[in-house]
Amino acid sequence: MLRKGIAVLMLLPVALPAAEARAEDPAALRAAVQKAIAVLLKQSPQFVKRGGCNSCHAQFLPAVAQALARARGIPAGADIVQLPPEASEMPSDRVYEMAGVGGGANSMGYLLFAEAALKKPADERIQAIVHFLRASQATDGRWQTVGNRPPLTYDDFTTTALTIYALQAYTPESQRAETDKSVGRSLSWLLEATPQSTVERAFHLAGLGWAKGPRAAIDKAARGLLAEQHPDGGWSQLPAMSSDAYATGLALYALRQNGQVTTSEPYRRGIQYLLQTQASDGSWHVKTRSLPVQPYFDSGFPYGDDQWISAAGTSWAAMALALAVEPVKLSRR
Repeated sequence: MLRKGIAVLMLLPVALPAAEARAEDPAALRAAVQKAIAVLLKQSPQFVKRGGCNSCHAQFLPAVAQALARARGIPAGADIVQLPPEASEMPSDRVYEMAGVGGGANSMGYLLFAEAALKKPADERIQAIVHFLRASQATDGRWQTVGNRPPLTYDDFTTTALTIYALQAYTPESQRAETDKSVGRSLSWLLEATPQSTVERAFHLAGLGWAKGPRAAIDKAARGLLAEQHPDGGWSQLPAMSSDAYATGLALYALRQNGQVTTSEPYRRGIQYLLQTQASDGSWHVKTRSLPVQPYFDSGFPYGDDQWISAAGTSWAAMALALAVEPVKLSRR
């Protein structure tokens, strides 16, 4: 039994020694992002093949991470494999039929988060989703999350923020006034709501920024998120948990998108935490805290039953690291 246990441990990716990578080293940042994208690329085709759908953790978030890497001039391999729209379980006519029924806004938000990062033009299906999202808004201004799969889809801050992003990115000019009203109602909710967990705080901050909220409110939300940083430089999903790549990468992403400079002490410490905890294969291990809602299968990512949330955490970590890399300036010659 001991020999078997040792064999299993030897097969697991191991974290890099702290001395091997520094947050101030652009080469270390680029290498860490490149390795993370490489391991994410391996699991996306397997998930589509076995799961038969595009998932938030195996397709959408990795696609955003890949897009941010490319924007920084970091080699990111072939495109993340996704099912084409015509193979989707939710064609545009079905999306229109479901408008106003409720539910589904969370996955639609993740979908358009990825589509916008990939600079996909607004086709008929995307316009149907925009209509669906506006029709799904709650009377108090939020978009509600149906289901309980923490941390990806369990709180209203995540769904509200991603929906705001989607509407801002894909509303046609002919419908801008209608979307502005929806975003205004969501901003009113965000200004009154009180986030509790790190994920809620991060998306609260992101939502305020995407809704073009008051600078004072954005700064206050950023201070609240910064106050949750642990001595090791990371953030945890919940106060009783230890730091992990999901919470840390998401927190850094939200802070960077709303004015936090990468040379600031909190951002540098967060980046250092990610560099020190990245496994030798480029991934990060995030422990699941979600109850299973579908049959488990192996998508080719490490960590067994923790692999799906680890893929999402690796995506957020890669985004945070990519945002710490200066974009490549192309010559005018």
